[in-house]
Amino acid sequence: MKLTSVWVKGTVIVATILVLASCKDQSTSYGTTSTPVPTGSPNTVLMANMVFTPKSITVAHGTTVTWKNIDAYATHTATSDSSLWDTGIIAISLSKGITFNVPGTYTYHCLYHGAMGMTGTVVVQ
Repeated sequence: MKLTSVWVKGTVIVATILVLASCKDQSTSYGTTSTPVPTGSPNTVLMANMVFTPKSITVAHGTTVTWKNIDAYATHTATSDSSLWDTGIIAISLSKGITFNVPGTYTYHCLYHGAMGMTGTVVVQ
C-alpha cells in the first residue's frame, strides 16, 4: 500500500512538471521573435470557431502579428508548419504576438484544430 502511495505522488509530480514545461514560451526562432503586443494592434488575427480571421495576412518585415483568441470555448495555438515559431497555447480572451523579421511566406495551423481546417498564412514583404 505504501508503494502505491509513492507511485501516485510521483505520477502527480511528473504530471505537474510536464504541465509547467508546456507553459514555457516556445515562440522564439529563426526570423521571428516573441513580444508582448498591446490590444488593438492593426495586424491582428482573430481565433474563433476553428478559424483564423483573416486566413491570410500580409505585413512588412519587422511587423508583429497578434493572434487573439475570441473563442468562447476553446484554447488555440498559431504554430508554424515548418516549426520556425509557435505562439504556444493562447487561452480564451488572451493574445500572443510574433514579430516577423525575415521576408517570406509562413504557413501555420492550430495544434488542436489544424485537421479541422484551422490554418493560415503570414506573408512578410
